[in-house]
Amino acid sequence: MKDNELTDEYLAYASSLRHERGYGMPSNVLSDRTNSLSPWGIFRTIFRISATTLGGGAVMIGVIKQEMLRQGLISDEKLTDMITLSLSSPGPMANSMSFQVGWELAGAAGAAAAVIGMALPPFITILVLASWLLTHMGMGHTSAFFGGAAAGLVILMGSIVFDILKKSVARSKINWFVCVGLSAAMIAGLPPIHALFGGTVLSLVLHEWDRRRAQK
Repeated sequence: MKDNELTDEYLAYASSLRHERGYGMPSNVLSDRTNSLSPWGIFRTIFRISATTLGGGAVMIGVIKQEMLRQGLISDEKLTDMITLSLSSPGPMANSMSFQVGWELAGAAGAAAAVIGMALPPFITILVLASWLLTHMGMGHTSAFFGGAAAGLVILMGSIVFDILKKSVARSKINWFVCVGLSAAMIAGLPPIHALFGGTVLSLVLHEWDRRRAQK
């Protein structure tokens, strides 16, 4: 059997597996299958997520990841890196995640379409519902609704953090030390920015030490 026939059979199997289980395609196949969504398609996808997801940017980045995996557009590893960058970079995390996804799929046009699609629904919602929400914010049913949304947000954020931690530790044992150090700093009440900066420096130092030791 020729190599191209084997490749076609493997792609067909991977595609059927993705639809059956809701996962993205393997990263080695996926790397050749990006740019399959137009800027307009990116806008519609991100707009729909932004318009129908409650809980803010922290929830949206998780939904964006699942949607990209469901459509088989970006690998799980790359999406995890995007989430890590979105959580650690300044500015709204949902906009950062949308920008990265759009850029990965369709370059600058895709990035612009994704950011606009992410920003429009909250802007429209604020214009339409702001006065009503301010009037009814203290009422029981409104408070209960947002309380439930907050509980769901905590669970989703925990899932995202656990997923990032699991993949980060699997990449290098050094990340175990960074994780323990950051946890100790947070428990001790160290400001988050100091813990983040310290963890970054510690990770760079340990990885450089490990690299030099491997060269000897």
